Amino acid sequence: MSHLFATALLFTLGAGSAGLLTTSNQPTLAQSFTPGSSQGGLVSADPAEAALASYLAQVEVPLTPAVSDSTAGAVVAEQTEGAIAATVCVSLPEWQRPSAIAQAKQLESMPRYGVEGAIDSNSASETAPLDDLTKAWWAHEIFSFTTYGLSARTDPLYLSGVWTALEDTWDCYSGDQPEQINQGELAELWLLNHRLVSMAWQDSQYVVTVEPVGTGLQLVQFPRQESSQPLPLTIVTTTGQTLAVMSGDW
Repeated sequence: MSHLFATALLFTLGAGSAGLLTTSNQPTLAQSFTPGSSQGGLVSADPAEAALASYLAQVEVPLTPAVSDSTAGAVVAEQTEGAIAATVCVSLPEWQRPSAIAQAKQLESMPRYGVEGAIDSNSASETAPLDDLTKAWWAHEIFSFTTYGLSARTDPLYLSGVWTALEDTWDCYSGDQPEQINQGELAELWLLNHRLVSMAWQDSQYVVTVEPVGTGLQLVQFPRQESSQPLPLTIVTTTGQTLAVMSGDW
C-alpha cells in the first residue's frame, strides 16, 4: 500500500468522518477491519483507526542499503551470508596520489631512500633510481596489514604515496586499534583510487569488492576471522576484475 494512500486515510479520519474507502490498484483494508459496525462498505471511524494502526505496524521498512555512505567512521556491510562489517576509518574522496615526479622528489629528500645526485636542483626526473621495493609499492593500489607500529608504517606511507595524507591517517589509530591489529583481532586495507563496496568471509578467505574511482583514499579496518599468514584475501572490482594486493607487513 502506498504512503499516499495512508496519508489520504489519515486526512479522512482527522476530519472525523467515515467514508467509502477505495483504492486504485491497491489491496483494500476491508479484509483487515473488525466485523461489526462496517456496513455496505461504509466504515465507522473506530474500526478504520484500528485498521490504519494495523497497516502502519505492518508497513515494510526499506532494507538497509548494502553499503553505507563512504565517510570516515562509516561501517560497510553487505546483507549476504558471511558479510563482514568493515569500518572505513579514513575516507578522502578527493585525494590524489602524487605524481611520479613529486614522489621521486619526496623520496630523494629523505636519507632513508635518497640517492645523492639523482635529482638536481634544476630538474626532476621520473626515471630517478628507485629500488625494487620502492617500485613494487608504487605499482600497487591495494595494500593489506596485519601488524602495526609507527616505524613499521614509515615505508608503507612514503613508498605508496600516502604520505600526502599522513595527518589524516592517525584517525585509524587513536583508540585501541593498534593493539587489536597486533593481537590478530583486526586487519587493515589501504585502497588507493578505489572505494569499498562490500566484504565477506567466503570459502576461508576474505572476498572484498571495490569500485574503481578516479581519485580517493580509504583506510579500512575489519575484524579477522582467522589467524593465517599471509592474510587470505581476494580483491575484485564491481566488474569482476581481480586486483593485486601487496602486504605491508614486515
